[in-house]
Order: sequence, then C-alpha cells, then structure tokens
Amino acid sequence: MKDLTTFSEVVPIAISAISLALSIVEFILNYRLHKRDEEQGAELRRLQAHLSELQLEREEEEARMRASSKVEARHVLMGAKSHRIRVSNTGGTTVTDITCSCEGGPYYFRQDKEPYERLEPGESFDEVVTFVGGSPSKFHITTRWIDADGAERSRDNIISV
Repeated sequence: MKDLTTFSEVVPIAISAISLALSIVEFILNYRLHKRDEEQGAELRRLQAHLSELQLEREEEEARMRASSKVEARHVLMGAKSHRIRVSNTGGTTVTDITCSCEGGPYYFRQDKEPYERLEPGESFDEVVTFVGGSPSKFHITTRWIDADGAERSRDNIISV
C-alpha cells in the first residue's frame, strides 16, 4: 500500500513540475519573440521614416523641375544628308524669345525662325544646318531664352555630329 500512496503522491507533483518547466520554456520563447518583434518594428519605423524623407525629396525635386526652365539644342539627322539643330524646351515652364548662337560650328546655320516667340514644356523647333568637308564634328551652341519670371537664361550645348 505504501507504494501506491507514494506513486499517487508523486504523480501530481511530477505533473506540476513538468507544467512549471513547460511554462518557463514558453515564457522564454515568448519573451524572445516579443523582443524580436520590437526590433523588427523599430527597423520598420526607421525604414518608413527614411522612405518618407526620400519621397519628400523627390517631390521637392519634381516641383523644382516644374518651376525651372531649360532649353537644349541637339543635332538631328533627317534623311541621308539633311541636318537639323533641334531646339527643345526640356524644362517645366513656358519660355519666350529663344535664340541660338554657334561659334566655330557648321558651315551654314540658318536661323530664320529666331527669335522663336514661345515654347511650351516639351515643345521644340528645328533649324537647318549645312556641313562641308572642313566642318568640325563637335561644336558648341549657346541657347538663350527668357523664363517665366522674366529672367534671361542661357545654356551651352555640345553638339556632336
């Protein structure tokens, strides 16, 4: 009878000890999981803040581009031997009184459309250019214009044929 009593007394104690051990293990695992979640949450908040900063910078840059003016010139080959200089408004504002000047460039640069009265963003116009044997393959064209604020601007363009 003594053995049964001992066994029936030991079983509840053993079950309680196993339950306590499992509870401690579960507590430790939950604590580690909670710490890892906190670290990941902090990293996520840091990345979200950085992303917000980048988006704000991009929006500010786009606003600057929409408010800026820029007129560029480039060479365009039309057909086998017909050359043009394309003058384009690549800025974000309307520009007026657009002119070009070319130093040491092509043999003949016909500027019959200048001063071009008005170019909206994305618009362009072409000027006829003729080359001869001694014409350089690379030259400079300076574009000049008046921006939306009334300020005179210019840009040096390197043209390569």
